[in-house]
Amino acid sequence: MAKGRITAQQLKRDPLMEQYIASSAWVKERSRPLLTGLIVVAGLVAAFLIFYVVTSHREQSASEELAEAFRIDQAMVANPIPPNAPLAFTTEDEKHHKAYEAFDKAARDYPSFYGDLARYYAATHQLYFDAPKAEATLQELAKKDASASAQARLALAEHYEITGRFNEALAEYQKLKDKPGDLSPLVIDFNTAHTYESMGKTKEASDLYFNIASKAQGTSLGTTSITRLTVVDPARVEQLPPPEKSGLPSLGNLSLPSGS
Repeated sequence: MAKGRITAQQLKRDPLMEQYIASSAWVKERSRPLLTGLIVVAGLVAAFLIFYVVTSHREQSASEELAEAFRIDQAMVANPIPPNAPLAFTTEDEKHHKAYEAFDKAARDYPSFYGDLARYYAATHQLYFDAPKAEATLQELAKKDASASAQARLALAEHYEITGRFNEALAEYQKLKDKPGDLSPLVIDFNTAHTYESMGKTKEASDLYFNIASKAQGTSLGTTSITRLTVVDPARVEQLPPPEKSGLPSLGNLSLPSGS
């Protein structure tokens, strides 16, 4: 044997080689579950990224479709239509049908994003050409614990008043008082007073108008309440407290609900 040569037998007995072999076996034994774990993590990350991209894309599409529906909702009605009008309709009936179709489509296409909101707006337009179905939708939404529930009940109550179903309107306003959502209690009181006025119950209407006018000084709601009070009970206008000189009470920007 040549001097300095290491035989295979000696290599097998080398402590460093034995340690290397043992370490290699340890790594190899544990690399398989480690690799499996890395694959699982990579798969979860990829699934999350795909879900995020798909969800973001759908949310963007939902926003665009709802925005288009609102564009129709805000479109002018004129006959003839003015030149260069971005979007306009010649009749209210045409506009209500088109707006209903747009909001209904948004609700059906993207129910998990803006379903209840889109259904609410669709129903407010549907009231003009298919009231029974619109009422059913508003009643359903009003019973839900959703952001549009209070608005749906308000629209339902206003519709009842317009169609002469005063007791049903009052019942809905009472439910709103118990659960107003984002609506101001004074707005609900104003609509209740308006219903009482339509029923000829001037005393009940006067009490509510007086209360609103006293609390909502300097707002459009307060001003309109004074106007109505002048009609139903002019003597009480003189009993209103003088306007506050150092700021208004913290009531926010109170404005009349649509249809009032």
